[in-house]
Amino acid sequence: MKTSILCFALVASLASSHVDAAILAGPISNPINGHDYYLLSSETWTASEAEAERLGGTLAVIRNAAEQDWLFSRFADFGGTNRNLWIGLSRSGPNRMLVWVTGEKPNYELWAGGQPDDGAGVESFVFMASKNRPWGFAAGRWGDIANNQLVEWRLPNGVVEVPGKSHEKSLSSKEKALVGKWYYAGKEENTCRIAGTENELFVINESNLAGRAVLTPDGNLYISAWRLRGEILKDKILWSNGTWWSREADDYENAAGKGTAAVVIKPEDLRKAAGPPVDYPQF
Repeated sequence: MKTSILCFALVASLASSHVDAAILAGPISNPINGHDYYLLSSETWTASEAEAERLGGTLAVIRNAAEQDWLFSRFADFGGTNRNLWIGLSRSGPNRMLVWVTGEKPNYELWAGGQPDDGAGVESFVFMASKNRPWGFAAGRWGDIANNQLVEWRLPNGVVEVPGKSHEKSLSSKEKALVGKWYYAGKEENTCRIAGTENELFVINESNLAGRAVLTPDGNLYISAWRLRGEILKDKILWSNGTWWSREADDYENAAGKGTAAVVIKPEDLRKAAGPPVDYPQF
């Protein structure tokens, strides 16, 4: 039986002064993994990831050579135009580690010569080179650049990956246990929340900014929109930007009885609230 996840009422708004990445093509099914893909218009990495999350996915995660070859052959010259392509790999945390938007560490990579180099310490986002071989990169190879850096006089095109319905997983018991109230720096007046749908987690900070979160294989929370990792230690979350949250014990199944009306959050409402990715605010 489907179990709807009860969570506290969402009050999340985010400034809408941003440019959305438009859909140029898709959904296009990849026979290798059964996932659907979309090609987006040229935009920043963060705007492209925001659109990917609104579509129910992320920028593309490449796990093997077969997925790399399919993605390059399908989108690198889509519509007869050579295109550099954003993929879902970016730097995260104070050590600027490269991680996929799902929180996974790369186990397949195809870097251009001399890459990644994190030039000037600002090249946090990864693109796949077009057949034009920008900067002499071999076609299809990866390079790291800044969020708004032009390649061949324009921003890359984002490639979105959306798992098919057969690949969707319900939240695990560990993920469900995170749902509820949290408090920034343990202060009661700084209420934060983690909300859930059937298969997604959303983190809402005390400024009512929302971002989609995943529980990584090593048991940490990862918020790709904020490029932020959280280590879960019992009743605390230690964030990679040096801040922390603590919580009161919340009964997940009986959240409605805690004095705040509980609602069933629709995935589209949370994605709308999440808005575009932003640098994690120092609240």
